[in-house]
Amino acid sequence: MAMTVTRRKDTRTPRVFMHKIADIRGGVSVNVSELTQDYLPEGSILSVPVNGVSHVVKTAVLQADATNSATDYKVLKGHNFKVGDVIMLATSAKAYAITAITTTNAAYDTLTVGTTLGLAASAGAFLMEAAEAGASGSAFKYTPLALSGTGKPVIPNTNMDMDAWVIGVTKGNPLPDAVATLLKGIINY
Repeated sequence: MAMTVTRRKDTRTPRVFMHKIADIRGGVSVNVSELTQDYLPEGSILSVPVNGVSHVVKTAVLQADATNSATDYKVLKGHNFKVGDVIMLATSAKAYAITAITTTNAAYDTLTVGTTLGLAASAGAFLMEAAEAGASGSAFKYTPLALSGTGKPVIPNTNMDMDAWVIGVTKGNPLPDAVATLLKGIINY
């Protein structure tokens, strides 16, 4: 029998749930092939299952203000976006694909799109993953349904079992307003 030893350095991750009230019984299976990070934190946004598998609804917090003509968006580290993902600043607005990601700065990553998203946004606003590129009518690629109740390391080439909470109270969890309106059972303060 072979033994496998995996080394990993843990860092202190924030707890966002204050009260967990109702979850999806048995949890959900989460597709990890779309993720770029090696850890999925507590409070990550999970989608309505597609063919029995949920997806992470990707978001990123802007680190600096962006003008309405910007094509480079500085976002905080820890997002799961990759080149080719389509991003939007608001639903029903413009959405375009990421053409490059610069990760050289220690404080933030720079997401570059070929065409401006057309909206001014201040630091703390959110970029969200859109279903398709276009000059208007953008929508979520995956419809938000629940939040992950625990943080877990991501194991490549496999789906991850995750507890999914639909009713609960969170504190300090970065949630875009467009997501918060769909997660009616989650109170975030």
